[in-house]
Order: sequence, then structure tokens, then C-alpha cells
Amino acid sequence: MANTVVKINLEKYDLDGEAILVVDTVERSVPAKGGIRVRENLAEEEVAALSAEMTRKCILADIPFGGAKGGIRLADLKQVDKAMYAFGRELAKIDFIPYRWCAAPDVNTDSKAVDSFIAGCASVIGWRKARLAATGKSTGIPHELGSTAYGVVLSIEETLKQMSLKFKLQGATAIVEGTGEVGGNAIPLLIEKGVTILGISDISGALYCAAGLEGTALRQLIEEKRLIKDAVASFNGAIYEANPGSLLTKPADILLLAGPGRSINEDNCREVKVKLIAEGANIAYVNNELRNVVHGRGIYSIPGIIANSGGVISSYEEWIMETENLMHLSIEAKWLRVKQSIAKRVSRNIQELCAKSVQQPGVNLYECALAMVEERMADARQENKKLRVLTKNINKELEEKFAVFTC
Repeated sequence: MANTVVKINLEKYDLDGEAILVVDTVERSVPAKGGIRVRENLAEEEVAALSAEMTRKCILADIPFGGAKGGIRLADLKQVDKAMYAFGRELAKIDFIPYRWCAAPDVNTDSKAVDSFIAGCASVIGWRKARLAATGKSTGIPHELGSTAYGVVLSIEETLKQMSLKFKLQGATAIVEGTGEVGGNAIPLLIEKGVTILGISDISGALYCAAGLEGTALRQLIEEKRLIKDAVASFNGAIYEANPGSLLTKPADILLLAGPGRSINEDNCREVKVKLIAEGANIAYVNNELRNVVHGRGIYSIPGIIANSGGVISSYEEWIMETENLMHLSIEAKWLRVKQSIAKRVSRNIQELCAKSVQQPGVNLYECALAMVEERMADARQENKKLRVLTKNINKELEEKFAVFTC
């Protein structure tokens, strides 16, 4: 159940749209965390579901943030920067940021869009406070560096180490849904590790080649941010289909989901032809029952609350460096810190996840991850109880000791 829902009509900024913020959990000393996605048909239900996932993701990553998600339903995606500015300005007016929510990039938002959000905040609360209102900004640790993709690829590597899937990353084949921030950064990482990319997709369609798509052409498509339908001629032997969803049922070893989410549905869950799914997208399944169908077919699906946690881990490191005035560090030094943090947190979670799966082979990996969330929440409640008792005893001793000085 969401803790807070804030809706802001953007008409006064001459925008056809509405900004939505859903805060799922609030911590006492740090803000809730979650990015801002922008879409023409964005609904509150989607934002709320993503907010709840952020709570779980932060718990599993051992990050003290609460969970939240922002979204903007916007008719004209050419006005993203203006809408982000308006969102930041209106939230600052009601004193909601930077202490109750810290934003970040998501679908159709990048570091430039986050800069616009911060500028909107700064117009009300000033630049120093505004810089704490979001991460992933151009002067922080831009998510375009590939923090989420780095975590996704790492989760694949670690899962293959822990589970008996009868193939190794070196020499494996993969299809990648989405060539944006997550998929676009994951593709070069996979190629470097010896993976052959058989297929890719974006909003304009899908490309598939059983012999593999040429690596140089893939990198060029990503760097130039070209639509797949406009780059078909660059890939010899590849078959183009206008329906992006057609890619999801093609054969490969690995399926990396890096699209807008909810890609696995009733129509395709029984047709997926891979051995391992990595959920680079938030909420990759239409509903959790479909996970049982996929798992029952012997396909492991690494849940997004672990696989794509690299983004929020990067955000946490940026937030810490911002509060400690360490933004002057070089981008190389900041990126190294982020990668080390992601490696530590994601590897630990994958190892625990796989151990649970071995113990309960009939339970899908998402259910195993939820069990991990409950266990860590129970541990946290127990530690908080111990702390309260200890604090109460210390306070009692101090009151008795200094009672003689009371007038």
C-alpha cells in the first residue's frame, strides 16, 4: 500500500500531461528513492507497482533508502525537459524534496532531463539543496555510463557460476530486448565477454540472425542511437520484423529484457526458447503467475529487483558522495567506486538467491528473492528492537545518574 501519492497537473506550464509521484516506503533519516519515467500513456498503477519494487530493490541491495517512483504522462515527448523542470519546481514548492524523495533517470529520461528537474527544484530551494534532489545528473554519475547494464551482466555471470545451466558466458548466444540505456550498454559488455548477439529490438521492430549480428554494426547503431528499422541494411543475413515482440520467442541461450517492462505475457510465456532470462527491465512479467510457467519449463529468470539494481546502487553512491562533498572526484574515480559497490551487492544477492533455488527447486527465483526481502526485514526489525531496548536502558541509567543535578 503506497504511503503517499502526489499528482501535479502540468497545464499551467502549457504541457498536456500530469506528473505522478508514489512513495511506497519512507525511512526516517534518508529519502525514498526512485527514478522518473515519461510516457504518453503512463498510469498511476504502473508508477505504484514500480514504487513497491523499489522498496524491495533497496532492501536487497542493503541501501537505506525507502522506495518510490516518479512518472510523467506526457503527450509530446519532445517536451520532456520542460516537464521535468515543472515537476521539480512544483515538488519544491510543497517542500517535498530533497528530504522525502530523491529522483533519478528512467524510461525516456537521461542525465540532461535530470538536470532540468534539478533546475526546477533550484528555482525554489536553491542549487545546494536541489543537487540532493536527484542522482544520475550530468555532474554526478550519469546512468548513461551503464551502471544498470553492468549489474545485469554481472548477475548473469554470477548465476552461471552458481547454477548448472550447461553453458558458459564465453561462447553463449543472447537476444536483447531494447537498445536504450540498459540494453545499449549491456550489448558491448556481453560482446567483450565472448557472447554472440543473435537479436535485438526497439520500438521500431526486431532484428534476428541465427549466425549472429555483426559487433561493429551493433556498436555503431547504439552509439548513433538509430532505430532498428533504419539500420537493417547494416546487418547482412538478418531478418527484420516490425513487431518488436517477435524477438522474445527466438532461440538463444540468454534473453536480456531491457524494454519498458511487462514483456512476458500469456501469449509468449510458453514460447520463450532460452535457458536464462535476465530482467534488466522493471516488472518484466505481466503477472507473477507467468513466472511459474517459465520456471516450470526449466528456464531461470533472474528477478529485476536484483538483476537491475545497479542503477539504484549507483544512485546511492552518488547521493553519499554528494552529501560528503566528493563530487570533485574524477569520473573515473566515481565510476570505479560504483562498480565495486555493484559487484559486492549484486554478487552477494545472486549467491544467496541461487542457494535458495537449489534448496527449493520448484520455487521461481522471484519468490526466492521475496523470501530474501522478508528475511532481511525481519533481521532489521530485530536489530531495531535491540537498539530500542539498549537506548532505553542507557537513558534510564543517565536519568538516575544525573537526577541529583535537577533543580
